[in-house]
Amino acid sequence: MRRLLFVLAMLLGVSDLFAQAGQTPAGSADQGYKAYMKYQCHPCHGTIAHGGGAAGPRIAPNPSPWAAFELQMRKPRMDMPAYREPFVRAQEVADMYAYLTSIKASPAPKDIPLLKFE
Repeated sequence: MRRLLFVLAMLLGVSDLFAQAGQTPAGSADQGYKAYMKYQCHPCHGTIAHGGGAAGPRIAPNPSPWAAFELQMRKPRMDMPAYREPFVRAQEVADMYAYLTSIKASPAPKDIPLLKFE
């Protein structure tokens, strides 16, 4: 629900940025993981970005579109700190996005062999 509200707010407030959403910059998932850890994203969002409870929402798998993600990084809403350009380079933001998009969804419980009791 929070993700839907966030996306709607982004659409209303920054529709011009969404016109550029198809222009996601190239990034390295490996470098993105390093940046994600370096800038302390994991205490709130979790190591694999599945959320940290009340501290931070789930941001993977299937993160927000690039424009919304970049805006949230640079000018966040609520309690998230801002990761402005002098502090976090544009390439690092692109790398973190590449990392988040590389995270696969967890399997359904029915598909996990250890959970099958027969």
